[in-house]
Amino acid sequence: MKQTKARNKKRQVAFFILLMLWGEVGSESIQYSVLEETESGTFVANLTKDLGLRVGELAARGARVVFKGNRQHLQLDPQTHDLLLNERLDREELCGSTEPCVLPFQVLLENPLQFFQASLRVRDINDHAPEFPAGKMFLKISEMTTPGKIFPLKMAHDLDTGSNGLQSYAISSNPHFRVLTRNRSEGRKFPELALKGPLDREEQPRLSLTLTALDGGSPPRSGTSEIQIQVLDINDNVPEFAQELYEAQVPENNPLGSLVLAVSARDLDAGSFGEISYSLFQDDDVNQPFEINAITGEIRLRKALDFEEVQSYDLDVEATDGGGLRGKCSLVVRVLDVNDNAPELTMSFLISPIPENLPEIIVAVFSVSDADSGHNQQVICSIENNLPFLLRPSVENFYTMVTEGALDRETRAEYNVTITVTDLGTPRLKTEHNITVQVSDVNDNAPAFTQTSYTLFVRENNSPALHIGSVSATDRDSGANAQVTYSLLPPQDPRLPLASLVSVNADNGHLFALRSLDYEALQAFEFRVGATDRGSPALSSEALVRVLVLDANDNAPFVLYPLQNGSAPCTELVPRAAEPGYLVTKVVAVDGDSGQNAWLSFQLLKATEPGLFGVWAHNGEVRTARLLSERDAAKHRLAVLVRDHGEPPRSATATLHVLLVDRFSQPYLPLPEAAPAQAQADSLTVYLVVALASVSSLFLLSVLLFVAVRLCGRSRAASAGRCSVPEGPFPGHLVDVSGTGTLSQSYQYQVCLAGGSGTNEFKFLKPIIPSFPSQGTEREMEETSTFRNSFPFKMMETRLPKAPEKRQVTAIIFLLLLWEAGSATIKYSVLEERDSGSFVANLAKDLGLGVGELAARDARILYKGNKQYLQLERKSGNLLLKEKLDREELCGDTDPCILHFQVLLKNPVQFIQGELQLQDVNDHAPEFLENEILLKISEGSHPGASFPLKIAQDLDVGSNTVQNYTISTNSYFHLFTRNHSDSKKYPELVLDQALDREEQPQLRLTLTALDGGSPPRTGTSQVLIVIVDINDNAPEFAQRLYEVQVPENTPIGSLVVAVSATDLDAGTHGEVSYSFFQYSNQIIQAFEINSTTGEIRLKKALDFEEIQSYHVEVEASDGGGLSEKCTVAIEVMDINDNAPELTMSLLISDIPENSPETVVAVFGISDPDSGNNGKVMCSIEDNLPFILKPTVENFYTLLTEGALDREHRAEHNITITVTDLGTPRLKTEHNITVQVSDVNDNAPAFTQTSYTLFVRENNSPALHIGSVSATDRDSGANAQVTYSLLPPQDPRLPLASLVSVNADNGHLFALRSLDYEALQAFEFRVGATDRGSPALSSEALVRVLVLDANDNAPFLVPRAAEPGYLVTKVVAVDGDSGQNAWLSFQLLKATEPGLFGVWAHNGEVRTARLLSERDAAKHRLAVLVRDHGEPPRSATATLHVLLVDGFSQPYLPLPEAAPAQAQADSLTVYLVVALASVSSLFLLSVLLFVAVRLCGRSRAASAGRCSVPEGPFPGHLVDVSGTGTLSQNYQYEVYLAESSESQFKFLKPILPNFLGEGTGRNSETNSNSRNHSGLD
Repeated sequence: MKQTKARNKKRQVAFFILLMLWGEVGSESIQYSVLEETESGTFVANLTKDLGLRVGELAARGARVVFKGNRQHLQLDPQTHDLLLNERLDREELCGSTEPCVLPFQVLLENPLQFFQASLRVRDINDHAPEFPAGKMFLKISEMTTPGKIFPLKMAHDLDTGSNGLQSYAISSNPHFRVLTRNRSEGRKFPELALKGPLDREEQPRLSLTLTALDGGSPPRSGTSEIQIQVLDINDNVPEFAQELYEAQVPENNPLGSLVLAVSARDLDAGSFGEISYSLFQDDDVNQPFEINAITGEIRLRKALDFEEVQSYDLDVEATDGGGLRGKCSLVVRVLDVNDNAPELTMSFLISPIPENLPEIIVAVFSVSDADSGHNQQVICSIENNLPFLLRPSVENFYTMVTEGALDRETRAEYNVTITVTDLGTPRLKTEHNITVQVSDVNDNAPAFTQTSYTLFVRENNSPALHIGSVSATDRDSGANAQVTYSLLPPQDPRLPLASLVSVNADNGHLFALRSLDYEALQAFEFRVGATDRGSPALSSEALVRVLVLDANDNAPFVLYPLQNGSAPCTELVPRAAEPGYLVTKVVAVDGDSGQNAWLSFQLLKATEPGLFGVWAHNGEVRTARLLSERDAAKHRLAVLVRDHGEPPRSATATLHVLLVDRFSQPYLPLPEAAPAQAQADSLTVYLVVALASVSSLFLLSVLLFVAVRLCGRSRAASAGRCSVPEGPFPGHLVDVSGTGTLSQSYQYQVCLAGGSGTNEFKFLKPIIPSFPSQGTEREMEETSTFRNSFPFKMMETRLPKAPEKRQVTAIIFLLLLWEAGSATIKYSVLEERDSGSFVANLAKDLGLGVGELAARDARILYKGNKQYLQLERKSGNLLLKEKLDREELCGDTDPCILHFQVLLKNPVQFIQGELQLQDVNDHAPEFLENEILLKISEGSHPGASFPLKIAQDLDVGSNTVQNYTISTNSYFHLFTRNHSDSKKYPELVLDQALDREEQPQLRLTLTALDGGSPPRTGTSQVLIVIVDINDNAPEFAQRLYEVQVPENTPIGSLVVAVSATDLDAGTHGEVSYSFFQYSNQIIQAFEINSTTGEIRLKKALDFEEIQSYHVEVEASDGGGLSEKCTVAIEVMDINDNAPELTMSLLISDIPENSPETVVAVFGISDPDSGNNGKVMCSIEDNLPFILKPTVENFYTLLTEGALDREHRAEHNITITVTDLGTPRLKTEHNITVQVSDVNDNAPAFTQTSYTLFVRENNSPALHIGSVSATDRDSGANAQVTYSLLPPQDPRLPLASLVSVNADNGHLFALRSLDYEALQAFEFRVGATDRGSPALSSEALVRVLVLDANDNAPFLVPRAAEPGYLVTKVVAVDGDSGQNAWLSFQLLKATEPGLFGVWAHNGEVRTARLLSERDAAKHRLAVLVRDHGEPPRSATATLHVLLVDGFSQPYLPLPEAAPAQAQADSLTVYLVVALASVSSLFLLSVLLFVAVRLCGRSRAASAGRCSVPEGPFPGHLVDVSGTGTLSQNYQYEVYLAESSESQFKFLKPILPNFLGEGTGRNSETNSNSRNHSGLD
């Protein structure tokens, strides 16, 4: 029932639970005691007696035992109601270490409600053995620890209390340690380990002891833990090498990184003190070729070895441990020589160029050497055999190269000579030295023109100073002898003004026309050009130049008749009776130009009456165009235009006066015969004539092409790549039969067939002008070259005969023997660093030569590598220093320093050996390789220990090098200088007193090196001594006790406190790590410590209600095993972090709706917080029919306010809210659900009053056709509905055999197949009844509609056949309606497919084609008739068709006869025969042409080209009309190539050619001619 008015105030009960005060009062509390681990069901007490109740009263009042958290430790016996144990109790699980262990509980009595307070104490038994936190404990103790040192151990934990707890510790027997048991302030006992005797790690690095913890139970229990003690090492052992001396041999060609040797040292110490690092103790770390792996001791090559520079190396290897102690060994590496140096060739001098007319002379002097030794040093020297040079050995390792005879520069102007020097080592190495020898020139060749004659083309009216061509001459000589100067020679014809016509450029041979030329005045002229070189004496030659002037269209046509001189006009008379085509007159004109520029054409420009007269374009005849009439005017004026064909065209105009007269005398006007009328040919005849003409033209062209290709195939031009035509003429005549003076032309073609082209083209390449016997110009040569290079061809190579053997000179150089011989060696000595030009000796005097003899014999000083240290004054014979010499740069530490040289004298050639010794001066101070030397020395090192230092380097030698070392003053070390076997001085540092790293961690000293010069030079280096720490200091905490307060709501991971300890040691000994010591499970679960920073953080949330404080011991340990401890006291601060708790003691969730006010629930509330945080109040919502009533202490009862109605509200969700008074306030909400039980007071109700169902006919039996549904507002059995069919209103309806209903869910089923045609619809009623008491019911109407299905096939009704092409018609009907009755027809099968067809919509069967005699007489047709239902149904009709003869005409109408074909006339027949004949002949000629072409290809030699002779193709023109027209020849080049495109192209026309080769002008003229010809 809905509330209409909300209550203004909450009904709530606030009850403050004061547990502490209630515990003190405790007068009504009942206490019981029981041992832990007692069996379940054990008797505890008689509760009836203890509560003072009657027997059976506990059962009658519904007594219950209630514990906090609903965990029941006790139970009431259902028979006697005695208090029994409900389960086995474990004191340690329930109370932990709390003593005593008391469990409070309440006794609840219902009817009436009453509470009793009670408690149960659980007593401890010895059921737990002592247990260590870990099965193993690890200790690190230094071997230098003194006896008596105490090491605290982690204590064991015993969950038992009192005498059953932990009492003592014991340790397994051992000679080093004993255990002590200590008492802590809180009463717990912990062990300590005491050292009895000293430890030695080298004797026993690890100890394993067993620690035992004993409790006081009877019998006592024990627990053990294994103590693993690691004895930490101190650096008390020096590294020792396996050998004192290592020796190795290494080939000098060993690759970089290869292993030389591996040294090994051993140190008995462990850890960093036993880790050995290796280093090379060598003089020059930078330049030494070795490196050592500091870890493995492997010595590898870091720089390539060179036996020629250093033959052996003496090294010291140093092994240093982590504590700074060192050990040393010696290493001797001997380098083995391999043939890795190729011979060297040093060119002393080279003469180039060499005059070509000199006899045998010296070309070069050179020396050979090899830096290797033995056979690797012996060399042989040679040059190529096919050179005109010889090698001759001279003194020692010197060679002279001389010419074999006189050289000819024109034959070969330059020689590349390769001198090969090969040693005799394995493998043999060689050096090749290339020199270039130039041959100087003598003027012995005259200039030669490229052509003996040149032909140049110049178009008339040229501009003055026009470049018209070039001549070119070359001279085989070089330099000034090859420089050519051109000049014009006097002409042979003295009348020719050559100086005013042309000029030549003296430098390059360019020819220029000095004035404008006129073709009509001068068509050609010749002159000679001379070419002269600049040699001494000068030589010259000459060439003929022919200049052809080309005509330009610079003259307009001139009309000869009628005259146009301004006199009385000439009048032509024309009779009016003249027929069309009557010749009125003829315009006669001439043109002063030639060639195409003189071709004239005539055109009627203007007429008085257009259309009456016409002018023939080629001959100028003026004729009538039509019949004259009386209406035509008597006088006519005609303007005739005469135009030539030049570029640009020029023209003239002639004016004619024509007078039409009657009765003109016939003899004066001869009329031309009328042309016979042409019969009009029909269209077929016209087509045949056109086809015949086309095929005939194509045939004629093919014959011409065939003849040209055959002639090309006969050509023998194989390599030049040119196309030539036979020189015999191809005469051609063009005759103007009309008498109009048309032109006759002959055309010449060059045809070329190439086999390697990318395109098969037949092209007109360029015009070829008829040639006189002469040479072409340079421009024509370029074109010809381009034409030739465009074809593939091969050059024949001529190989020079190979010489039978090389000429070589083998010289084995024994330098050592020659050096020992030394009888002819001159020796000099000089101090280094002397100035350039200083006097060394008088070489002429020492050699016994005269003063001028050195200059006369061209004396030279030769050094290896061509670097000159000495210079010779040839006039005085003095030997001087060429530059300042540095002994250290030239010889390094080699002593003595000797430089070898040779003196070369010519005429005759003589070699003299010489030596120059450089004496050392003290110009270098000692120098350390490092400015700072780093030493690591342990503070535990004993006095007297020595430490080698790196030596200083001094580039000087002898007494000028390092002699002594000193160290700066200090109180710890002194320096000792030691002499080495290699005569070098080595410094060693000796310790005088013990070191203390904590007092002074490092020392810096100055090391000084002194040489023996005067005055002495010094060098210094800083020695940085780092004192390595030993573990002699334990960590120390900043505080012994850390106190901190932590709120219990501090988040996990928060910092609690950071402890800090310091260790004065360094390195690992000074690295402090932190850990918990003597920790319990509660501590390790709640806190974690960072071992590096000492930060203690929360690992688990704190709970003030469980633990109020923690005492944690923190241990700080260094890397050497020393440790120290401190205590951290953590106090947990309470906050309001616990929401109130509600414990439900009794809950009745099902209440009848007719019941009066009843108890629904009984529950208790509590809050584990303290103070105001533990005070609580309780409430429920106001709009519920329930109330809260407090009972004893912290218990409440929930009651109903009155009777409930289930149909109004069957369920109530009640939220009980408990809120404390802390800050912030926390609350707990407890939800309970109260069900209201039902009474059957509601009948079932259908969802619809009537239902309509649809069923398609022909359904399957037992088909589910629909459902009905009814609901009941009641619940349980009162709401369960049963369905049934009610009797039908129509007694004739067989309802029981039609449908059925499922009684449980109302599903309706059709019991049999329905037929739409028999039954289309029916109705019935369904009843719904519940199962209440009494039962209630209702009913609903159901209407079933049957849907029609396509279940009737069509039946066939044939019709009589109709006459004609309609064979028959298939007629069919379908009993269905709508789309189900739509029919379509289809020819399913036929004896002969394609003969008959069926119309899809009307079923007509018709013939598909004309019948023939080959068709079968009998045919069988299957016609398919299909409806459009779902699914579609069909029927088949079979037709038999018989084809018979003599069938009635009406049924087989014959087609109309085709019209008779007209017989072709005789002309058409003749044309057809002619076309067929010509076509056959053309096809035959094409096949013949292809065959000839294929045969021609097989005979092609290398280029696959055909050539055409360069002779002219003369052509003849006969002017029958006498009008003076001109004759002209044309020539073409045709190119036929094989490619993917078969094309025939006219490229460019070719103008007549007077000389064999044309100029660049020729190309321009040809282009113009091509454009006029209209060729593509």
